[in-house]
Amino acid sequence: MACFTESKLRSYSRNRRLKKEARDNVKGFKSLAEATIFLSHSHSDKELVEGLINWLSSRGVEVYVDWEDDRMPEKTNAETADRIKKQITKNNIFMMLATRNACNSRWVPWEVGIADEKKQRDQILVVPVEDDSGKFHGNEYLQLYRSLRPQSSSFTKFGVYEPGKSRRKMMTEEYLRRYGG
Repeated sequence: MACFTESKLRSYSRNRRLKKEARDNVKGFKSLAEATIFLSHSHSDKELVEGLINWLSSRGVEVYVDWEDDRMPEKTNAETADRIKKQITKNNIFMMLATRNACNSRWVPWEVGIADEKKQRDQILVVPVEDDSGKFHGNEYLQLYRSLRPQSSSFTKFGVYEPGKSRRKMMTEEYLRRYGG
C-alpha cells in the first residue's frame, strides 16, 4: 500500500512553490469543491501537518487546525474540547493525519470518535503516514474509513480508497467536489 511518508510531507512543508500556491488559493480562489477540512493530528508532528496543509491548500482546500485558532484557550480544558467538537461538525470533511504520534495521542482517537458520531462515514478520511523506516503505525479501527493515498511512489496523483481495498475509488479532486460542499 502506497502511503504518504514523513520525508515527503517534510518536503511539502519546505516547498516554496506549494506554499505560494497555498497562499494564493487562500487569498483569492474559491476552492475546488469549497471544501473545508478539520485536520486531526498530533502537535508533535507540526512539520508534517504543515506539509499536508500546504499540499491541500495548493488545491484550494481550506484546512482547520486547532493551533491556528486564536480563539482556543491557552490551556487545554473543557472549552477546548467543546470548540473542537464544534469545528469537527462545522467542517465538511474530517481528516486524520495517521502518524505514530497521532495514533498514540489521547486527543486524536477522541476526535475520530466525535467525527464517527457527527459525520457520515464518507466524510471521514485517514491519511496513513509511513515513518522514515517505511512502517505505518496505524490502529485497527482506522481500517473502518476511507484513506487518501498516493497512487504511486512518484506522489503525482492521489486517490481516495475504500477501507481495505487496493483499487482507487476516486481521484482526490472528485472526492472534494462530492463531499466538500
